[in-house]
Parts: sequence; C-alpha cells; structure tokens
Amino acid sequence: AAVGFYGGGIASKSGLGFDALIAEAATLRSPWLGLFGDDDASIPVDTVEELRVALRAAPVDTDIVRYAGAGHGFHCDVRPDFNPDAAADAWKRTLAWFDAHLA
Repeated sequence: AAVGFYGGGIASKSGLGFDALIAEAATLRSPWLGLFGDDDASIPVDTVEELRVALRAAPVDTDIVRYAGAGHGFHCDVRPDFNPDAAADAWKRTLAWFDAHLA
C-alpha cells in the first residue's frame, strides 16, 4: 500500500523532467491514497480530478482526498503552506489506509 502527499508529476510532467505517471494508473499493483491541497499551484484541481478518473481503471483500491484551503506542503509544519487541520486529517487517513491494506 502507498500514500502520496501532494505528489507532483503524477498527472502531468514533473518539474524534474520525468514523464507523467497517469497513464500507468490501470497497472497499479498496490492500493494507493493521494492527498492533495486545492490551493496547490503546482498541482491544479483539474489535474487531480483527471487522476481520479484515470484511477477508476486500477485493479486495486485507490482514493483521492482534496483539502480546501490547503497548498503544496500542507503537511510539513516548517513550510508556509502548513495547514494543521488538513495535516491532522491526512495523517489520520494515512494510518487508516495502512491499517486497512497492510497485513
């Protein structure tokens, strides 16, 4: 199982030059939870929703959670975009995801 926090480069080419991974959604072999901030300028909501649609083809459990008012880095308490409410909820969901999908 895996959890991604505001993962750039998943649905569009990354700033590091790597190709987008969205086309691989149907080949996932691990349950995956994606956590995104709606105010993340580098990962627009439209892109997150494209990813949600692509993940419908995945043969494993997937979920995407969006946080209103949260930007990129909302879970890191030393970043300007730290959002304590979103961070607390995301951590709770992360632990629940692993509890549900790991033996």
